[in-house]
Amino acid sequence: MAFAKSKNQMVTEAHTSKYRRQPDTDLSRMEIVQGAALCFEERGYAATSLDEVAARIHSTKGRIYHHYASKAELFFDVYRTGMTENFAAIAPFLEGEKPPIDRLISMVRAHIKSVIHTRPFQKVVGEGVDLMRRGSMPATEHAILEELASLRDAYSEHFMEFMSAARADGDISYKNSKIALNQLFMCMNGPITWFSPRKGQPEEEIEMLVDECAAYAMRLLGYSGDLPQLFP
Repeated sequence: MAFAKSKNQMVTEAHTSKYRRQPDTDLSRMEIVQGAALCFEERGYAATSLDEVAARIHSTKGRIYHHYASKAELFFDVYRTGMTENFAAIAPFLEGEKPPIDRLISMVRAHIKSVIHTRPFQKVVGEGVDLMRRGSMPATEHAILEELASLRDAYSEHFMEFMSAARADGDISYKNSKIALNQLFMCMNGPITWFSPRKGQPEEEIEMLVDECAAYAMRLLGYSGDLPQLFP
């Protein structure tokens, strides 16, 4: 079953194009973002200073200011990077001929794998959501958080689209779409809080964990298919 490109998909593509960082020839910006993600993950936005980010990447604060005007601007770029990684993970499954249920399972699995491998960035996304809800940032910065929230909404809509199609096909069953979507994301994002790959851990072990989490996520949606065959 092929899906026509929906309005939400077009909105998503516009957002990901808008927020994708421009490449640096010396990769200095990527190094800053990666270091900042680790600092924000460990200490949170308020407690993290640009001096700490500079120390993390063995550089100077001036190098950071070459790319970012403020700590908030850097935080937002880490947030955007986390979302861009998630969009890239599910992109291969948004179009194609496979049934909606197969594509939904693939998207669930891809999301879980993405959040495991980009955990520091996903923790920043979560903190950004909390900062927006608390209204603890100045108005101009809060407006950026709201814009980023719309990016998250567009991402979620992709899952809702295939959930609805799979339910219409009788492959899954749930009553309230909003509750089902929220529960799905709670399950898919669970590894952010309780799992961190150990150094040198075989990818096969991570794949097994992804499969197990995906199985639980699909059960939440009332899927009763043979999961071991779907997750070899």
